Amino acid sequence: MKFPHVSCLVISCLSVSMAAPDPEVSAYAGASGWQESKAERTKWFKDAKFGMFIHWGLYAPAGGYWPPNPETGKKYPQHYSEWIRYWASVPEPEYGKLTKPLFQPAAGCTEQWAELAKDAGMQYTVLTTKHHDGYTLFNAKAPYSQKNDITGSTNISPKGRDMVAEYADSVRGQGLKVGYYYSIIDWQHPHAYMNSRKWPIVKDSDHSIYVKYMHSHMKQLYTDYGKSDIIWVDYSTARHQGSTWKTKTLLSELRELQPQLITNNRFWNDLQNPYGDFFTPEKYVPATGFPGRLFEVCHTMNESFGYSHHDTKWKSCEDVVHLLTDIVSKGGNLLLNVGPDAEGRIPEESANVLRETGEWLKAHGDSIYGTDASPFATLPFTGRCTAKQKDGKSYLYFHLFEWPKNKKIMLGGLKNKVLHVGLLGGVGDLAHKLDKGSLTIDLPDSAPSAISSVVVLEIEGAPEVDASLNIPQQAGDRSITLLPEQATLHGPEIKVEGAAFHKDFSNIGYWLKPEASVAFAFNVHTPGKIQAGGKVTHQSGKYALYIDQAVAPGGGGDISIAMGDQKLDLRVQSTGGWKSYKRIKVGEIDIAKAGKKTLAIKARKINPAGLMNIKSVELIPED
Repeated sequence: MKFPHVSCLVISCLSVSMAAPDPEVSAYAGASGWQESKAERTKWFKDAKFGMFIHWGLYAPAGGYWPPNPETGKKYPQHYSEWIRYWASVPEPEYGKLTKPLFQPAAGCTEQWAELAKDAGMQYTVLTTKHHDGYTLFNAKAPYSQKNDITGSTNISPKGRDMVAEYADSVRGQGLKVGYYYSIIDWQHPHAYMNSRKWPIVKDSDHSIYVKYMHSHMKQLYTDYGKSDIIWVDYSTARHQGSTWKTKTLLSELRELQPQLITNNRFWNDLQNPYGDFFTPEKYVPATGFPGRLFEVCHTMNESFGYSHHDTKWKSCEDVVHLLTDIVSKGGNLLLNVGPDAEGRIPEESANVLRETGEWLKAHGDSIYGTDASPFATLPFTGRCTAKQKDGKSYLYFHLFEWPKNKKIMLGGLKNKVLHVGLLGGVGDLAHKLDKGSLTIDLPDSAPSAISSVVVLEIEGAPEVDASLNIPQQAGDRSITLLPEQATLHGPEIKVEGAAFHKDFSNIGYWLKPEASVAFAFNVHTPGKIQAGGKVTHQSGKYALYIDQAVAPGGGGDISIAMGDQKLDLRVQSTGGWKSYKRIKVGEIDIAKAGKKTLAIKARKINPAGLMNIKSVELIPED
């Protein structure tokens, strides 16, 4: 069970129900033309898969310290450094007065961003033109550049320069799509909702002044800087969304200016709401795909979105590739953030990893760009699947994050005729056998890629998968591993919580009600021990049952585990926390015959804090 935390882009505060339904809490707020043109407008986005998010503003000189000096300032460990004004409770004009002189973009910095995005294999970019602190990277036109007597001008581009213009020209020069992030909340505007650290409620009549101001900014962004592609606004609450921002009016005006634009969903509350062109999970990957809906996960190279002197928890190339693949296998895009410093330099730790990622994509990009979500509910290896249809054929790409120890892929449920199996970027065929929906592929002795190897399967027609056969398969060593995504969940609240990327794992959580239950279906091909010569010594196998579980103090309870006519009654006790996982042997199960099995876990009693989180269930042969 993961409890809510402060996010760099989203806060779940002020979630108060409105007295009457908001007519603009609807698809595109009811603005005409958006729904009808969605498929055409979003095609490039669906195929692009990978973009660069650039958080850059007056928080960059602070870099997680206040006052903005890593030697004399106080270190703020919160890893969203773009919120430094919030963390340090800095008033205006102090915030602007101390940071503006330190914000000194180097000549050509936006060219370096665009070149890096291209080298990384990214297809589009999104720049923070105004974050929550209210300062603008573009040269906002008077009177909207001088909104109050406290800060004076909100423009922070150096004299004679406009950083948004430089950015847009640089990105287009590399053939990439251009997007603008704009914060529709504002911590300094006197007439904006949530305009100070304590975010007092501003009268609606006063707030209309800010809405006019905000509309003028966004219309300038999509008028003065050439053809653009993405509207990326941030953020709304249940109380302030839709009509609060006069969304219908704004979207209608923006469509008149640039009808090809696509918009995210943060004019409205809830990261997964359906009202824009795509929804926006933040630093988490949904556990499953969403057929018919586009989504984009925004994530970070380290922990912070803005530049931080002290945040050194960098992702590796392997982390990035696996994260990207995980998201794409579920039908989504990855918008991966970099946080340039006060001079506009992207940290080398980020840049080096992104270049490595680009090298991997040069060899394996066919398995990412223009692909669809996996047609399989479960896979028999540590990795993911993406798919692509072309000229009456389909290509299934099996991304192997770990090379199978038995050097085989054994997949159940595929109904199509197999035309060819090989390694992406490799030479020659891989031996394979398809028998009654069970496909076996023989792999080489070692993985060709240390990051992620890709097996490509060419099949006839669109993928057809028999769900009754596409269940977890017993591995070559006769072990059975069951993961959260492979579970069938019943009852209220319980759900699969998605992992950031594969090393973090996902888990079954929010098991709060005794009516909820979990079931795993799986296939056993060899119950008993195998002798030399390939014979099974007996048709009865004893398996140790392990659950990798985490339980907070005050959690736990009593459960029953059943498979066929076998049943185990157990007590679940605290492991120390919802993230303190322990792999615990909970009992033994006998498997007498090969075939499909179902293992069910039910709660008999749940303690007040909740029952348990489950990372995996394993059956390990005791012989």
